[in-house]
Amino acid sequence: MIMLDHKFSKQGTTFTSYSNAYALYIGLKELGVELSVAREDSNEPEFPIPINNFNEDGKWLFFTEEASLAKALRGEISGEFYPKKFPENLLDDKWALSVWLTGRPELTSGLQQLSLAEKNLTTFPCLLKSKQSWQKDKKTPRGWVCESLAELDKYLEIAKADGFLEDSFFIQEWLGNSCCRVISVCGFHDHENSERNLFAVVERIAAHSSGLSCSAAVETIDDNWDLIEKTVAILNALKFTGPYELEFIVTKDRVCVLELNPRFWMQHAIFLKTGNGVLKRYLGIESLADRNLKILKNVAWFDSLHLLKSLLSWNFDFYKLFRAKRRSGKYFVLLWPSIPMAIYVWIRLLWSKRKKVFQKLGVIFKAKWNHAT
Repeated sequence: MIMLDHKFSKQGTTFTSYSNAYALYIGLKELGVELSVAREDSNEPEFPIPINNFNEDGKWLFFTEEASLAKALRGEISGEFYPKKFPENLLDDKWALSVWLTGRPELTSGLQQLSLAEKNLTTFPCLLKSKQSWQKDKKTPRGWVCESLAELDKYLEIAKADGFLEDSFFIQEWLGNSCCRVISVCGFHDHENSERNLFAVVERIAAHSSGLSCSAAVETIDDNWDLIEKTVAILNALKFTGPYELEFIVTKDRVCVLELNPRFWMQHAIFLKTGNGVLKRYLGIESLADRNLKILKNVAWFDSLHLLKSLLSWNFDFYKLFRAKRRSGKYFVLLWPSIPMAIYVWIRLLWSKRKKVFQKLGVIFKAKWNHAT
C-alpha cells in the first residue's frame, strides 16, 4: 500500500454511492485513502461506502456527478479537488458545449442542433434531448427519436408531465443507429504538463437497453480518427486538469463531439487493474514508471449489474459477449463490480423497492382509514 504525505491525504469524500463511486472507494483504499460518502438525505447508499457528515477540513473531494462539482467550483464546498476551474455554464449542458465548440472552428464540433423555438425548421427524423442529465435530483430522459413534428410534441408533453422543464430540451440531428459508433477518450489530463496525461480510447460494445442508453460494456480500440489529438485540443482550450470522459459519435464521414464529463465517469474502473493511474495522477503521487503508461490498451469493462439483470431475464446475449471477450485472450476483461458485490447491491435495491411499496400502501391505507372513520 502506498502511504501519502499530504495534508489532505488520509481522507476523501464523494457525494454519491453509484458504481463509479465504489470504484473510487476500492481504488483509494489501495492508495491509503479512506473514502466516505456525504449524504444529505436518509436514503441508503446503493453501494456499501461508509457515510459521513462531511467535515470539510482535510479532505480530498471526488466527484461522480456535476451538481456537487458545481458547488465546489463556486466555493460552497471546500477541499482539494480537480478540476479546480471549469466553466460552470458547460457543466452537464450538452447544448452549451456544442455552442461553445461552434464558436471555436479549430476544435471538433458537436452535432447540429436547434432550439424548440425553431422546431418548424427541423429535418426529421431528429432527436429530442435534454440539455442536462439531471434536473435537481431527478434523472432526465436520455432522449427520443422523433419521426415527425407531432411525435416531437408528444414526447415533449410526456417530459413535461414527468415534471421536466420544456426549455431544458432541444432538438439534435439524428444520424441513425446502424452507421454510428459511440467512442470515448477518457483518462486524466493536465493542461500544464502533458507528461502526466493518460488516455484510453474506448468503444461502446453493449448498451443497457435499446435506443438511447448508457454503456453496459466498453473495450479499448485503436485511435484511427485522431480522437486523442482532438480531445487534447478541447481540454487545453478549457485549461483543464483532472479526470474526464469526452464522448464522440463516429460515422464513415464524420466525427462529432457528444458530451464531456469533467469528473470520474462510470467506467473509470477500467484503469484500476492496470496501475490505478487516474487516481494516482489525481492525488499527484504517480511515479515516473506510472507516467510511462500513456495509453491503455487491450482492456474491456463489463457491468456486472447488467449481466445479472440480463441473466435473470433469460437474455444470454450479454453473457455470450462477455465470455467471447474473455476467451479471445486479447483483453484483460474487468467485470465491475465483482459478482458477489453485484448480488449484494441487487438484493439491497430490491429490498429498498419493497420497502417503498409497503410505505406507499401504508399511506393509502391510512388515508382510507381516516376517511372511513
